[in-house]
Amino acid sequence: METEIVGILLGAVLPIYPLLYAIYQKIGRYDEVVEEFKKLQDEHENHRERFHGT
Repeated sequence: METEIVGILLGAVLPIYPLLYAIYQKIGRYDEVVEEFKKLQDEHENHRERFHGT
């Protein structure tokens, strides 16, 4: 009985695992882009304060 449950579980999870991994990688790339954008925003804010005195 337990081997049947394990078989069903693996049969359900293994086919979607590559999709889940691809989503995980895209989320990681998105996080890197967001971090870079935040750095550029902070840099822009610093330059704006320095040049415009606001």
